Amino acid sequence: MFNYAVIVTAALAGIVLVDDDPTSVSLEEWVLFAVMIYAASSFMRLYRR
Repeated sequence: MFNYAVIVTAALAGIVLVDDDPTSVSLEEWVLFAVMIYAASSFMRLYRR
């Protein structure tokens, strides 16, 4: 379960690092956001078991 928290933290740090323009969302930010959602849903699925 710890690896999902690391993935979410790394994706969040990546979003902060690639955010050059705070008024728009880049493709890289969307991809990292999708990675965060996948890791969170996998964590919740594992937690429910």
